[in-house]
Amino acid sequence: MEATARQFGRDEDGVQPVGLLSGTMVRTLDGVLPVEFLEPGDRVITRSGARRLGSVSVSKRRALAVVRFSASTLGHDRPEQDLLVAPGTPIVIRDWRAMAVYGTPVAVLPAERLADGDLVRLEVLAEARIFTLRFAEDEVIWAEGLEIACPAMETETTAP
Repeated sequence: MEATARQFGRDEDGVQPVGLLSGTMVRTLDGVLPVEFLEPGDRVITRSGARRLGSVSVSKRRALAVVRFSASTLGHDRPEQDLLVAPGTPIVIRDWRAMAVYGTPVAVLPAERLADGDLVRLEVLAEARIFTLRFAEDEVIWAEGLEIACPAMETETTAP
């Protein structure tokens, strides 16, 4: 199925999908587990060390726009195998791309911005489940060997 620019923008609610798809393997203290097995309280390996997962939100989507990273696209075993993510998922890059485009050794950008039509491709799936992981603070996790930025949980504020 060919993807259009509209499909890779925002969904019908005006929100760009962010998250990992079913089957994505995530590093935890219990080993490498599929994202769908994770629950709040599980300890996930992050760049900051082991952190307790604060929340997992799951959404089922039809005609879902995704970004496919071919195995080893961003370096040796990065990702370890083909990886599908929602287009707004923040990917951490630590290679020549970050330096060439942003003038810094590390950059975080939405997955769709890395699409080159060859090794990183835009696709549409008929149906999929997206898992969005949140922690108490901003964290970077490893999914299939690729660094994924996970924003902190939103906290409710009350008016005085």
